[in-house]
Amino acid sequence: MTEQEFLPPIPDFDAGRTRRAVRRGVLRTALTAAVMLLVVVLLLNLGAQWFQRRGDRDDRMLNVLGTALQVANPGYWTDVMRCCDTTPFSLSFTVRLTPLRAGGYSLAHQFSGGAVFTVSQNQFGRVEWPPLGFSKETFLFTALDSVGQDAPGKEDTKKVLDRLPESMYALAVVEFAEPLGEREFSAFVQRHGRVPPEIAIYRAGGTPISWRLATPLPDAPQGDVPQLAAAELPRNGLTGFRRWVGGLRDHDAVNLEKFGLRLEPLRKSAADGLAYAYVTQHARVRDLRALSDDPQIRAIRLADVAYDLTGLN
Repeated sequence: MTEQEFLPPIPDFDAGRTRRAVRRGVLRTALTAAVMLLVVVLLLNLGAQWFQRRGDRDDRMLNVLGTALQVANPGYWTDVMRCCDTTPFSLSFTVRLTPLRAGGYSLAHQFSGGAVFTVSQNQFGRVEWPPLGFSKETFLFTALDSVGQDAPGKEDTKKVLDRLPESMYALAVVEFAEPLGEREFSAFVQRHGRVPPEIAIYRAGGTPISWRLATPLPDAPQGDVPQLAAAELPRNGLTGFRRWVGGLRDHDAVNLEKFGLRLEPLRKSAADGLAYAYVTQHARVRDLRALSDDPQIRAIRLADVAYDLTGLN
């Protein structure tokens, strides 16, 4: 018996079966490739999140960039809405910026209005700012930009205030004749409790260096924010500002410059602890008139006024 007699018979070629076999092979290959691709994408996404959030990177980004945004833009109320979104190439958070107005905000409307922006940091730690649509020109912009420069005469300021109803709220920048240290600032606030400070200005000219005085300190107990007496605000604010500046590192300088801030002036302002001016949102026109007579005041610059309509309900 020859070798060919042991071989099974070769079936006739079936074009239909061949096509079905090829299709099954293509589908299995495509399915395998899709599963592998999905696994790779999932691993890349998880790896990117780990890489972007490694250590305390997300918390520190929020502390450095979110705070720098507020420090350089005292004309806005800053509300961080969501943190943090990650991609393989960036880490970002969303913030709502609402221009300050006379009288401040009620709790019901504190987080409404304004415009929403994204602060994004790439994989190399560099921030992308400012975004399209952002403007530094708020109601306070001109008043803050004039601190340390030619001041309007007190008599001119009084004439403006005299034309306004005395019960109106005012958003104003109160500039000191000479910068005040923390103790002098506290004593001043204690004397003029009807013109409360919300934001201290620690540097005059250019991009302001500011700090919201009621900002809780990092070691403050969690929960409701404690109510500080007016005279405690300057100490609380300067302490918080110094702690934030003390936590900045040399490599933060590049990102700070995106917000118009420089590291050395920040460190100098924190070390000096001198307030050149402050912003008040809740002063009445009549109280600003009285304040203008104080010799420690160089100028009062109005930025906005509003009627108090709460008594009409």
